[in-house]
Amino acid sequence: MTGAESATESEWRALRTARPSPLQGAARLAVGDIELLGTVEWPTGGVSTSLGLTELVVTGFLRRRDVDFVERRRFERASAVERSGARPPGHPAAGVSPSAEFIVHAVWVGRSASESAIDVRLVRLETGEVEGATRTILPRSVDAVTLARGVVAGALEVLNDLDRRPDWQDPMTSANDRPSAGVSPEALGHFVRGLAAEELFRWEEARRGYQAAAEDSSFYEATSALARTARLRLGGTIAES
Repeated sequence: MTGAESATESEWRALRTARPSPLQGAARLAVGDIELLGTVEWPTGGVSTSLGLTELVVTGFLRRRDVDFVERRRFERASAVERSGARPPGHPAAGVSPSAEFIVHAVWVGRSASESAIDVRLVRLETGEVEGATRTILPRSVDAVTLARGVVAGALEVLNDLDRRPDWQDPMTSANDRPSAGVSPEALGHFVRGLAAEELFRWEEARRGYQAAAEDSSFYEATSALARTARLRLGGTIAES
């Protein structure tokens, strides 16, 4: 079905896997700024490196049950459109969203010709205080997927320190692979094209891009994005999907 121009309704329903339910006690987490102080190799495809990395982090969180992910960027955009009274037909509704407890911020910097670092901090939304931070050293030539997974891993480490991470067995054995996630540049290119289409609510183009990316079995972010696209295409809200 990857190459098909359009999917049937039954095919869309088959792609709409349920969003994982967070475990009791999971922290409500949203993704904030991801700042790049250096150049990360990035495929052309209609979205910026920063936005693409943000969505790789988002889809990395979406599959997990040990955090309660809160969609912030898309929800705020959809809410603004609804307030304007100009939501086009076919565009998903914002829905109802709880506020996040913590916002994840990250800064990546190339430290030398061979080494880089990703600094991750969790900010408590209610107070604006930094609750914890981590630094992970990575190769200077780190690929984008490994970098995004470093952000997720750093946030989880802070939640561990805060005793806010429920016990959950990750079914993906490659979830914390180092130094490389092993996702091919071709698969990342497909993901970026799917994301560019999803940003414009072009569901068939998004499906084709994400399905092609998900053919790389190590690319679980693409699988999360594909399921989200199906949920939205079939009437889900931004907050719930």
